[in-house]
Order: sequence, then C-alpha cells, then structure tokens
Amino acid sequence: MQRKVICYLIFLVLSALSVYGENATDYFNLGLKSTVTRTKIKYFSKALELAPNLTEAYEKRGMLYFFQGKFDNVIQDFQAYIRLAPPKTEAYRMLGMGYLKSGDYQLAIYNFTRAIEIDSKQASAYSKRAEAYYLSGNYDLTILDSTKAIELGGDPRNIADAYRTRAKAFRKTGRKELSAADIRSSWQIDPRYAYYFRALYGYASPEGMRNAGLIGIIGIAFLLIFRMKLKPPEKDD
Repeated sequence: MQRKVICYLIFLVLSALSVYGENATDYFNLGLKSTVTRTKIKYFSKALELAPNLTEAYEKRGMLYFFQGKFDNVIQDFQAYIRLAPPKTEAYRMLGMGYLKSGDYQLAIYNFTRAIEIDSKQASAYSKRAEAYYLSGNYDLTILDSTKAIELGGDPRNIADAYRTRAKAFRKTGRKELSAADIRSSWQIDPRYAYYFRALYGYASPEGMRNAGLIGIIGIAFLLIFRMKLKPPEKDD
C-alpha cells in the first residue's frame, strides 16, 4: 500500500512538471495568436514567468515594447535574449534601436557595430548607426555609414532614411549642394517627409507653396468657425 502511495505521488509530481512546461508553451502560442498588443505582451510575460529561458518570448515581447515606445523594456528584453540565444544580427540591431531611442548613442553605436560584425550586409544597421553618429556629432562617420547603407540597398524606407541622414550631415559640413541632392533622392524613394524637409531647407516648389497656403487658409477658417461655436453666450443685462 505504501509503495502505491509513493508511486502515485511521483506520478503527480511528474504530471505537474509536464503541465508547467506545457503552460509556458501554451501562453507563448496564445501570444502569437492574439491580435491585441497588450494581450500579446501579457501572454508572453506569463510564458516567461513559467519558463524564464524562453528566448523567443523575450524577442517577441521586445518588439512589441518597441512599437509602444517603451524603450527601457526593449533594452531589457533584448539583453535577456542575447544572454540566452546564439548571436543574432536582428537582436543586436533592436538593442541598438532601444539605446538610440533612449538617447544613449554610444551604446547604440556599439550594438549596431555588433550587428554589422555578424552580418556585414545589414543595411539597416549601417543606416541606424549613421543616425547615432549624427546625433553624436560625428558627421564624417555619419556620411560613411549612410553611403554604405545606400550602396547595400534593400528596404526603400531604410534607403530613404540613409539619404536623409546623409543630407543632414552634408548640410552640417557646409556641402549644401550634396545635401539638396540627397533630399531629392529621399523624396523620390519615400515622400513621407517631403514637406518637412522643404520647410527645413527652403526647397519648396511654387506648387507646394500654393498647396501649403491653401491648407493654411482652410485651417484658419476651421479655427474661426470652431471658436465661434465655442463662444460663451453673452450675459443678459
């Protein structure tokens, strides 16, 4: 009888251990299936509570934190991922992004460099390291890294970003013609910031100025109408 009790207890312990592992995986899979960022983070966090070495959960949660703008959490999750997983370009790049957005440019440069050491064709790492160099005031290295990112090609937005970063470095070093050429190149690839750069550098076209003037008139009219609607009633005498 005593032997049966012992066997039964051993069975319960083994079953509990099995469920423990399955629950971590189940929570991770729920995080993958969910379409709500907050819910995904909750499931990945629960999975990590049960299995602290579940590297993919750190990676997935770190990416979500980045899009939420929680850069300290991004840094923590990708540091954990790098400690546990084999060296990976994207992990170092994301860690660099966390530091870049947090304003720690030297650590950003270090991690982008690690990403490049693993994969020398990583155009995005060059582009973002160029941005970190620019924000650090090192314009020569900004130009070198931006040029390398442009040469490697790949994602159009990344190339456009490299052109914009190089344009700012050229302008800081007095090469305004080269800066203007890079701005035009960035517009052709990705026009998202065209109006911003026109306002910043004074390269607005007559058509652009007319459009901006029209938008301004509409905005003023809207504000006047809005103010009239919100005007408090006059007091009776």
